[in-house]
Amino acid sequence: MKRHLHRRRSQILETSRRAHAELDALRSAERDPEFEEGAQNEHAQYTLTALTDVHRREIAAIDAALARMESGAYGVCLDCESEIDPKRLHALPYALRCADCATRLERGLVAETVGPTL
Repeated sequence: MKRHLHRRRSQILETSRRAHAELDALRSAERDPEFEEGAQNEHAQYTLTALTDVHRREIAAIDAALARMESGAYGVCLDCESEIDPKRLHALPYALRCADCATRLERGLVAETVGPTL
């Protein structure tokens, strides 16, 4: 699982690097008319910003999961302290909660008290 998390982290960083390179290429390319170029650049910047925010959150979640592995807390639900189903961890390796507690949280039945850092 640790290798999988490291691999996913590397993929995110590479995707982000490529997105920045594409945006730089769009900025340097000449297009006519100016309005079209401005709209394309604005759209590209918006897409990159959204992509970067999502990637930043996922990297933070991956780093937190790796830290939990090091501390021995990986795979333990933050709310009920039971073991998180290995199938859930396989699907979402940085899961903080078991499926039941995550469902309760999503439905607003419990208040989230712990962020994705540990």
